[in-house]
Amino acid sequence: MHHTLRLPTPRVTGSVADAATRLIHRLLAAWHRQRTQRATVATLQGLDDRTLRDLGFHRAEIGGVAAELGGSTEATYLRVQLAHHLRA
Repeated sequence: MHHTLRLPTPRVTGSVADAATRLIHRLLAAWHRQRTQRATVATLQGLDDRTLRDLGFHRAEIGGVAAELGGSTEATYLRVQLAHHLRA
C-alpha cells in the first residue's frame, strides 16, 4: 500500500513563509525517498538469489538499486531507469 502525503500550497506571501514552505517540502521529499529506499531494500532482500538474478541484479547491488529507485542518486541501472519511466 502506497500513501503520499501532500500539503496544500499556502497562499502566504513573504520570504520567511516561502522559505519555510520550501523547507517543509524538501523535508517531506527526503522522508519519502528514505521510505522508498527502505521498502525497496526490504523487498529485494526478501528475494532469493535466483529471482534477483532474473531481475538483473546481484545481492551486492541492492543498496545501489534502492538508492536509485528512491531518487537519492542518479539512475544508472537500466532496470531502474525503466521503473522510473513506468512510474512517471
